[in-house]
Amino acid sequence: MTTQRIRPSRTRVVSRRAIAGFVMAWAGTSAGVEPIAALPDDGGATFRNPRRVGEGGVPHGIPRQVAQAATVSTCADAGTGSLRAAVAANAALIDMTSLGCSTISLTTGELVADVGVTDLTLNGPLDHVLTIDANHLGAILVHEGGGTLTLDHVKLTNGAGTNFTAFVGGCIYSLGSVTLQNSTISNCILNAQDATRGGAVYAHVDLTLNDSVLSGNVAQSTSGAALGGAAFVGGKLLMNRSTIRDNTALSNSAVASGGGAYVRGEARLYAATVSGNQSAYEGGLAVLSKTTIYNSTISGNYASLLVGGVYAKGLLLLDNSTVAFNAHASTQSGAGVYATLGVIAHSSIAANNTCTTSAQHCDIECKGCSISGSNNLIMAANVALPPGTIVIDPMLAALASNGGPTKTHAPLPGSPVLDKGSNIRDFLFDQRGHPRSFGLGPDIGAFESESDLIFVDGFD
Repeated sequence: MTTQRIRPSRTRVVSRRAIAGFVMAWAGTSAGVEPIAALPDDGGATFRNPRRVGEGGVPHGIPRQVAQAATVSTCADAGTGSLRAAVAANAALIDMTSLGCSTISLTTGELVADVGVTDLTLNGPLDHVLTIDANHLGAILVHEGGGTLTLDHVKLTNGAGTNFTAFVGGCIYSLGSVTLQNSTISNCILNAQDATRGGAVYAHVDLTLNDSVLSGNVAQSTSGAALGGAAFVGGKLLMNRSTIRDNTALSNSAVASGGGAYVRGEARLYAATVSGNQSAYEGGLAVLSKTTIYNSTISGNYASLLVGGVYAKGLLLLDNSTVAFNAHASTQSGAGVYATLGVIAHSSIAANNTCTTSAQHCDIECKGCSISGSNNLIMAANVALPPGTIVIDPMLAALASNGGPTKTHAPLPGSPVLDKGSNIRDFLFDQRGHPRSFGLGPDIGAFESESDLIFVDGFD
């Protein structure tokens, strides 16, 4: 069974907010984020509001009147009807839906929205992919308003953030929040001698990903901290049916953390995949508050020092999810998950996460805390596991496109996770959008197997 994807109408901003509200609602928490004054994880640097070169630490001036909307009619870099002209006109809603071309190539620098444009929305075509390509000549979008920058059906690529006093956001820099809807940001590079934050996206407040992808981005520093290979998030990270994959945070002489994303607030994942990211610390996600992972997969992330998969500084809720095949170059547990305030897991897999220096399974490190829950398969942890936990190999196939918008690990025939799980959240679907319960009971993990059970008793 597959779920039908309904294309958004012209009132996409409203539907987009509804989706974001849904993601927040199922997490069961409020919209508030507890402030964190300083982080030892980023070298103890105080979180501040970075500014661009030439601004002198102040906005561009008195906010100008904001135009309601503008229509883009050409893929030219500049001139009448261009995207650059629409941004310069301070439009709050930029309509690119009628463009027949496929690429806007930026040759004269990044697009800077005035501080008076609080909320800015860019809508791309529904019938083909529209790419905004910076050709590694600079970043792509600078959003200085305190509201939300929204990209709908747009692809950003080849941004290069290198010319700023504060090195933040290789493709997008926002002083507010960023929402991606059916959008992709790829191959963006943030490279500097000093600290870098967000290879693709710097979101001073929240980052929401709906049916979107962050891939192949890099945050690199030669002497400072590199935080967030794909994204640095000052508030909450919300992922719904989205992927963060193959991103890198790299520092030659200081901390590199959050190969996928570095999140100062909460992280809430639903039907999401975080895979193939790498860093020195926290190859997948570094989350400094509560982490909620439902119906999701964390796989194949790598840390050259510690914590291959997810670092959860707050409580970790892990339901109907799979954390597998992550690795770190340490003998300490936590190649899959490193938690500090506890792990509550139901019907989840944490297995085949490896300490490469010892070639041992080291799936969960609960530092000064405990693991609770039920119906899990956890091969190895540094603390006692809940009664009834399965501790053998889950027999998973490689990460693959098994249906739905995100990749998953399918259980192989004979896997011990088949029909041994639970569904305490009453999810209707698994990560792919297939029925959550099939056969004698739910399977453990993010994937619900639909193997043919007709011949179990020998009858056709």
